[in-house]
Amino acid sequence: MLVGVPAVEELAQALLPRGDDPLVVLVSGLRQLDRPAVVSVDERALLELFQGRGDPHWVDGKLRVELDLRQWRTLAQAGQQPELGWVEIETGPRREPTHMFEAFTTLAAVAQHTHSVQLGQMVTCAAYRNAGLLAKEAACVDVFSDGRLILGLGAGWYEREYQAYGFEFPPPADRLRILSETVQVVKRLWTEETVTFQGKHLSFDGAFCDPKPLQQLPEVWIGGGGEQVTLRIAARHADKTNWQVGLDAFVHKSEVLRRHCDDVGRDFDTIVRTHAPDCRLFDTERDLEAWLTSPDGGSLWGRGDPHEYARDHLVGTVEQVAEKVRGYADAGCAEFVLWFRDYPSTESLERFAREVVPLVGA
Repeated sequence: MLVGVPAVEELAQALLPRGDDPLVVLVSGLRQLDRPAVVSVDERALLELFQGRGDPHWVDGKLRVELDLRQWRTLAQAGQQPELGWVEIETGPRREPTHMFEAFTTLAAVAQHTHSVQLGQMVTCAAYRNAGLLAKEAACVDVFSDGRLILGLGAGWYEREYQAYGFEFPPPADRLRILSETVQVVKRLWTEETVTFQGKHLSFDGAFCDPKPLQQLPEVWIGGGGEQVTLRIAARHADKTNWQVGLDAFVHKSEVLRRHCDDVGRDFDTIVRTHAPDCRLFDTERDLEAWLTSPDGGSLWGRGDPHEYARDHLVGTVEQVAEKVRGYADAGCAEFVLWFRDYPSTESLERFAREVVPLVGA
């Protein structure tokens, strides 16, 4: 969003009151702005303000700084409150050192220790790998797992990660075209002896992909609910969709997907719709309320309205969660991918299987 902010302190008070939430700030710099009167400090002052904090660097004519709110408050308490003019605010995953295993090597390893569970990603950014390499890695996982691969694909969105690894961050329309071309190429590589393809972004000339997957054609999930393009790509190519939205939005996106299916001549009922909400079970509503307002509770993507979060996710008592599941099931949701918020505890997972599933089945 674009917010006019006269001071850092006001920004800190207005956004994400939990002190450890991630915050990305794009500040329009004087010398790289078409309308310099908007900003009352020059480039040197901006760089000095953020020196040693937040990795300041220029991106498309804007000074990009990544700070959490504790750092913002430190600046505010120190009296460093310049008139920043128009400030563009993004929220996203905190960038910090942590163990984040690469998807396909991890799936190959997990395949050796499991026998029946399907193995997939939620979801792989189509632009991070050459589509031929992606098809090859995925096919090998399917072979290693005796035919249990799911390939989840999305257009990608996290600009800072692209930048960190030196990937070009294309405009949204190009990222979506890359997604569409990737799905087409991967399916062909899995089923044809050689593939020659010339798209706007991808090019192949007699490419092989052997061994082929053991499944005749592994499931392809398209993540994302963009209504103009993403859902149209899903209508053409997806076996399953995945959305992380509230029930009303799920119903709406289902109707949009149906219209795209009608347009492209696809049977709407051949696409399985899935949902990926947070899940945590509580004994009482009081326990839920206490967790929603705790430092580790509620949405991982910024505070927002805790009651809207609780409405749209499978958090609550057993009876409340069962009622929400029934609502999504009645709207056509066939599968759930649950993000258990009490991990590494298995309490909510076990209670969901033991207590919620029988209520829904009844």
